[in-house]
Amino acid sequence: MRGIKTAVLTLSLLAFTGTAGAVEWTAICCDGGYEYRHPSAYEKEQQRLKDAMAAGGSSDTGKAGAELAAANRRIADLEKQLADRDRELAGLRSEYSDEMAKLKVAERGVVKGLRPQIEKGDITVDANSERLLINLASGYLFGSGEDALKPEGAEALKHVGSVLKDFPQYKVAVDGHTDNVPIHGALTTRFPTNKELSEARAVSAAKALADGGRADAVTTGYGGSKPVESNSTAEGRAKNRRVEVRVTK
Repeated sequence: MRGIKTAVLTLSLLAFTGTAGAVEWTAICCDGGYEYRHPSAYEKEQQRLKDAMAAGGSSDTGKAGAELAAANRRIADLEKQLADRDRELAGLRSEYSDEMAKLKVAERGVVKGLRPQIEKGDITVDANSERLLINLASGYLFGSGEDALKPEGAEALKHVGSVLKDFPQYKVAVDGHTDNVPIHGALTTRFPTNKELSEARAVSAAKALADGGRADAVTTGYGGSKPVESNSTAEGRAKNRRVEVRVTK
C-alpha cells in the first residue's frame, strides 16, 4: 500500500534580464489539501517591465516587451506543471482513501466477532493507512510452553480468517513472539530456543486462519527479538508473548 506522504514541489523561475532575482513558485500538499504560493517578486518585476514599456523609448519598449512575453510563457509552463502535480496528488489521495476504507471494513468485521476478548484485553485490533494489525496474547491462545491452540483461541483466529478471506487483495502474515526467558527443562527437546517455540505457534495460528477461509498466511517466528514492552516485569513479559496477524497491501 502506498500511503500519501507530505510532498513539497518547488519550481523556480530563473532570473529575468535586469536586476530581478529568481522567482519561486511553491506547491504544498498536505492532508488538509493543497496550497499554491506565488511571492510578490513576480508582480514587482512584471510591473517594472510594464513601466519600462510605458516610459522608455522604442528600443527599450521592445526589449521590455520581449522580456515580459518570455516571463509570461515561463509562468504558463510552471502553472501547467503545477496542475499536473495537482492531478497526480489528487489521484494518490483517492487511492489512500480507498485503501483506508477497505482496511476499516476489515477491522470492523474482526472487532464485531471478538468484542468480548478485546474488552478483556486478550486481543487488540488497530488499523491505519499501512496495515491492519491483530494482536493476540499468547496466554489467551496457548498453554505455557505449548504450541497447540486452546479451543477459544482457535475459534478467535478462525473468525479472523473468515473476515480476511473477503480481502484477497491483501497479504496476511502471522508472526510469533515470546519474552526473553530461555526455554529450559524437558521442553528444550521440542523447542531448543524461544525462536522455535514462536515459529510453531505462528504455524498453529495460521492453520486456524485457514480453517476460517484464509489459507495463504506467511508465518515467521521472532522469539524474543521484538519486544513491545520491557522484559524486566511480569506484565511486560506477558505483553511480549503474543501472536500478531498483519494485513498489508
